[in-house]
Amino acid sequence: MTDRDLDKSYTALCEAVTRIGEHRAPLFLAMLALSLIARQDSADQALALIRQAEQGAVQ
Repeated sequence: MTDRDLDKSYTALCEAVTRIGEHRAPLFLAMLALSLIARQDSADQALALIRQAEQGAVQ
């Protein structure tokens, strides 16, 4: 994914969260996360992404 694609995707994510509202954001993000990890080839890949996101969230 190019930087432009990443920016476009991030912007769309932010806009979607804004449209659905703060109170529905956790459910939306959980559904998105499950959809994205289901596309991984293995549990190891999904687990690595989960660890990476967790580490980024606590910093």
